[in-house]
Amino acid sequence: MVTWAEVTRWDSAPLQGAVGEVNAAYNKVVACSDDLRGINTADGWHGEAAGAAANEVNQVIDGLEEYAAEVASLRRSAGDVGDAISGVMNGVKEVEGLARAHHFTIGGDGAVNDNGPPPDTPEDQKEAVARERATIAAELRDRVSEVLKSATDIDDDFCLVLDRIVSGQTIDATGNDNENTSLAAAGNSGAAMGSLSIPAPPPEGATPAQNAAYWATLSEAQRTRLATDRPELVGPRDGFSAKQRDTANRIIFEQQRADLQQQRAELQRKINEFPRNGAGEIKLNDQREFDALKSQLRDTDKRINGMNALGDRLNQPDDTPDDQKNYLLGIDSSGDGKAILAKGNPDTSENVATYVPGTTADLPTFGDEAGRAEAMQRAAAMSGSPSTSVITWLGYDAPDAIPNAISEDYANAAVKPLDNFQDGLRESHKGLPSHNTIVGHSYGSTVIGYAARGGNELAVDEFIAVGSPGVGVYDAKNLGVPHGHVWATAAENDPVPITGAFTGNPTDPGFNGNVFKANPGDSSLVGYNVNAHSQYWDPNNPALVNMGDIIAGHQPTVR
Repeated sequence: MVTWAEVTRWDSAPLQGAVGEVNAAYNKVVACSDDLRGINTADGWHGEAAGAAANEVNQVIDGLEEYAAEVASLRRSAGDVGDAISGVMNGVKEVEGLARAHHFTIGGDGAVNDNGPPPDTPEDQKEAVARERATIAAELRDRVSEVLKSATDIDDDFCLVLDRIVSGQTIDATGNDNENTSLAAAGNSGAAMGSLSIPAPPPEGATPAQNAAYWATLSEAQRTRLATDRPELVGPRDGFSAKQRDTANRIIFEQQRADLQQQRAELQRKINEFPRNGAGEIKLNDQREFDALKSQLRDTDKRINGMNALGDRLNQPDDTPDDQKNYLLGIDSSGDGKAILAKGNPDTSENVATYVPGTTADLPTFGDEAGRAEAMQRAAAMSGSPSTSVITWLGYDAPDAIPNAISEDYANAAVKPLDNFQDGLRESHKGLPSHNTIVGHSYGSTVIGYAARGGNELAVDEFIAVGSPGVGVYDAKNLGVPHGHVWATAAENDPVPITGAFTGNPTDPGFNGNVFKANPGDSSLVGYNVNAHSQYWDPNNPALVNMGDIIAGHQPTVR
């Protein structure tokens, strides 16, 4: 087992520098292939001497093939190990930076030592500070553990390669056809034996902090390789970088789209071949089964159309600016469908917003919801945000219709995945912490309220409820959000906020939140109009301007 004291002294430079020298030696060996094929015994030479000469030639050829394999194996493993060590060095750097920032130290044995909170910590804050330090200590232990696990894995793999080389067990060349010698082929076999494995990620259900601790120990090349080879291990992981999650989820997306198309073809076949009477009509007793097939076909077509619309958004030119790229952070085409799409890279943007849609949101309508996120990104840019990522988070099963929207079951089921997602954004962000906002519309505001209540500190700096039927608490102070950063708006003609479906209307004066202006919206003879519930993102609505201001870290322009 590698120790922390040892791994802090690791340096990738010597191995990476050696790759060039080993490669030069390998190229010299491979260049001998043509010469080897020409030194077989001459035609017509027979007898004991000829046999001895042939054996000698075969030994030379076998020896060079094995040597080529060994050199190629060393070249491959040295390169892979040098690259992997750079990932471990990054993990060490992140651990030491986090420890230093919070007055911890890491012992040579990997123990996390708490050197205590600042001496001037106020008495009434000591308990909260102690809880925070316990959380940081746990994260440091996770990160140290992942660094040491990766380092040990690298050490074991490299030792295995070197042991094979030293013992002459890289390949067995004696069974090769020496009449058609190829040192390059032998080298390819050796290179495959020198490949370094990538340590397995934490088990399913690991926290975003644990995922991030593991991810920090991988090099960029290892991350991309894992995303490409095992997309199911990377795509859904909160705490992994958006770039590789996008790579993995695009692969999963195409697999799921192909599966849907196959399901559609099978449904269509069953419909076409469904038993009919002589007049070509469905028998009365079979009508229900036939109608069910047609209903399944319609639902499948809707999901395919939703996937195709999402695919159009993902189909961007390679030179698309980073803040305009779409990053697919989650996809699930089963049931009503789920998707998570970021406009702009959340790992590098200064301002990051998560938009949670409400009732009727599903895969077929996801494009409309993503359009709202794009509108908020533009509004934030107009407010002066230097870089912005706005994420459409449909990572939960939203109510299908209004009657379902009075149940809190959907919100309760969304709490943990949303909480993990927000924690993951913090963990994967590069550089200084981003300014994070969460926006919930309609039932989505209930979701974000439930995620922030009950003592849970949701990893956001701003909380925005739009057209809310209630956020689950009576007072803004009961949301785990910084004081003074709970915002809400409701259009005058929007009927949803007056339903009181859930506790806590965030626009009520007694709620003690901040209320910003929205246009009244379309009206009807009775004043309220359901259209007003969806008009907050219209270009001329001050609500959109205000949301852009808040996302950018500013006070709303129109109060």
